[in-house]
Amino acid sequence: MTLIAILFLVFAVLIIARIPRGRQAVWLGLSLFAFGCCFLGLIGLISRFGNYQLDGIFLRLPLNQPTWAWRILAHLSLFDFMRFRLWSLVLFLVAQVGLGLSYSRKKINRFDWFAIGVTGLIIIFLLWYYDPEHLFVLFKKGTFLLTTAGVRVQWENNLHLLDRIAFFLVISIIIYVSCLMLGLFYKAKLIQKRVQALCIGTSNLVLSGFFVALFCMGRGNVLNIHSMATTLLPISNYPEFETTFLKALPFASVVVLVLVLVAIVRYGFLGSWQPVTHGLDQQIKLANQAVRITLHSYKNRFLAVKMALEMAETSLRETKDEAASRAITQIQWASSVSEEALAQLDILHVQAGRIDLNQGCYSWNKLWEEAIQRLTPRLKSVKLYNNNNDVLIWGDSEYLITVLENLLQNALDALAKIKKENFTPTLQVEIGQEFEWGFIRIIDNGAGISKKEMRKIFRPFYTTKSTKNNWGMGLAYCHRVIKAHRGFINVRSILGEGTTVEVLIRNVNR
Repeated sequence: MTLIAILFLVFAVLIIARIPRGRQAVWLGLSLFAFGCCFLGLIGLISRFGNYQLDGIFLRLPLNQPTWAWRILAHLSLFDFMRFRLWSLVLFLVAQVGLGLSYSRKKINRFDWFAIGVTGLIIIFLLWYYDPEHLFVLFKKGTFLLTTAGVRVQWENNLHLLDRIAFFLVISIIIYVSCLMLGLFYKAKLIQKRVQALCIGTSNLVLSGFFVALFCMGRGNVLNIHSMATTLLPISNYPEFETTFLKALPFASVVVLVLVLVAIVRYGFLGSWQPVTHGLDQQIKLANQAVRITLHSYKNRFLAVKMALEMAETSLRETKDEAASRAITQIQWASSVSEEALAQLDILHVQAGRIDLNQGCYSWNKLWEEAIQRLTPRLKSVKLYNNNNDVLIWGDSEYLITVLENLLQNALDALAKIKKENFTPTLQVEIGQEFEWGFIRIIDNGAGISKKEMRKIFRPFYTTKSTKNNWGMGLAYCHRVIKAHRGFINVRSILGEGTTVEVLIRNVNR
């Protein structure tokens, strides 16, 4: 059981080590650290005042036998030990408010400042009324009331009321933080942010639930002003202790840590790890290896053909008859086809090669303008709408422009498939930001993609277009580039109505 507390403490240190990634790492690390300290304090409380044996799936541990983990607290006096438990509880509440606000708010508004002020007053109330020195003063006061039974009963009722008020205030903070974090799930529009918020909010809700059950309720309650002021014992109903939640804590610990890791590793929480798409990445890796093996051979053969055609053309120019002129024309056509094929092979070579980013700060709007300039002739018959938002992101401009060019070409190809009369091909571009993500959203009213094809669109060599000029590597290349930027591509489509493509990359805070 002690290993659970140590696990929280170690995991907290690892999270706090991500401080350069932002305040969220600090508050999350402090929350886990404070929970671990609260749990160590609870173990120390049981070992000091009880003799129990916990039966659980993970271990069977008699708590009256001292181990190195709770010897850390054994040298503390009773008052210092109680302060350790109280300050751990307060630290958890402060860290929760900090995590909730830093995660769910771009800027602190007036209501948030009011909530921070109220939280500060609650913390002061808890630290004052539940400090051991103050509790000892109450105990001495209670001894003078033993001779007056009626006054003593009223005094004890007031102590019970104070405990209930403190419990209500703690619950209010927990509910406020939970509403902040889970509320983000309903407010967010980007799917990655919604899932991330669901993971973080759920894990925090589970952690907070066990925090309340273990440290704010029951016989090991930190908020025990009545017990301490009447018996001078920091535990109620001594020597009994309920172990149900302790036995369930290993399961809750696994749930909390797994959800946090999923949010970090899969959905970019704290902005450090790579999004995980192992299956698709493996397909793309194998395809790139196959492409690199064959490209060199094909390019050499096309170059040989092109050189032979040039030599034949040079020889035929010395002949001044009509047949030679027709042959020269055909040779020039074949040469242009060879040049086009070589250009396609060069593009494929770039897409199959290693991605080395030269990152800088760029505007999504400027990158989009550069992409549409490269495809201006194809845009003449298309109505293009752009909200012209200026969102700065961190990335490699050339790679990102190529990605936008690929996505724009796909949208134009989808529009070209519509042969209806009075059809107006339309492209709508939305640029914006949502918390840490800067996004560009390309919406077309083209042919759309079927559900069956949606499962395959990022696979290398898969294409629904003519294979003469399309290798089926465009979206696979886009996936590689955006993943190298630690971002995401989202595709939504309805067959016959159109397609929406979102590209998400972390924005630059200004």
